Amino acid sequence: MKRLNPVRIDAQRIVLCLALSVILLYPAMAAGVETESVESEGSAAIQNSNLAQAREQAISLALRGALEKVLSSAVSPQVLAARKSVISDKVYSVTERYILGYRILREAEQDGAYAVRIAATVDSGNLKGDLRNLGLLEGRGEARTGHAFPISLIVLGAFASHHDFMAFRDMVSDIPEVLGIWPAFMTKNMSEWRLETSNDSQAIARELSKRRFKGMTLHIVQTGVELIIATF
Repeated sequence: MKRLNPVRIDAQRIVLCLALSVILLYPAMAAGVETESVESEGSAAIQNSNLAQAREQAISLALRGALEKVLSSAVSPQVLAARKSVISDKVYSVTERYILGYRILREAEQDGAYAVRIAATVDSGNLKGDLRNLGLLEGRGEARTGHAFPISLIVLGAFASHHDFMAFRDMVSDIPEVLGIWPAFMTKNMSEWRLETSNDSQAIARELSKRRFKGMTLHIVQTGVELIIATF
């Protein structure tokens, strides 16, 4: 009877284990998904000594930053500027959809804020497919018509958690005239948002005054041509 070579058997086992490791640890690579690995940073103010909340917000901002890097490499600056409301509403609002995984490279508390640096794997294939459907890459997609109004929305009040932060954004996004919304700046008791709308600031302020956030009515403090200041 022919005896099997134990060295060859061990080598086959090693190769099989390595292959299984690749499939289990890097399923996107094994499936042939188009990905990009990028590094990004995020920072969020520490509110009420809540490090966990600030860390969560910082990671969320870093993930969005990673997506922005991949997006900017796929779409021209001219298209990014012209279609920023569509990108904000249809891409940035679902950042997690395009993040396959990430790891924290560095994190620390700095000057009342929590900062992180991450390495993220972005599903660039899926992203490019969605960009084509939106008309931002070659092929047919959605078209935007009509005049857009840029508005700065300043909100006086603190968000108790990242969930509240996202809930407020979604509440404003639900206003039919709001084409896009994205955070611009945030401190302990104030946040600033950039809006792109199909109506002027007076109309948007009226809609905001009808909304309730966590059971509280939004009060409009001031309205300008491209400015709304509200509090809750």
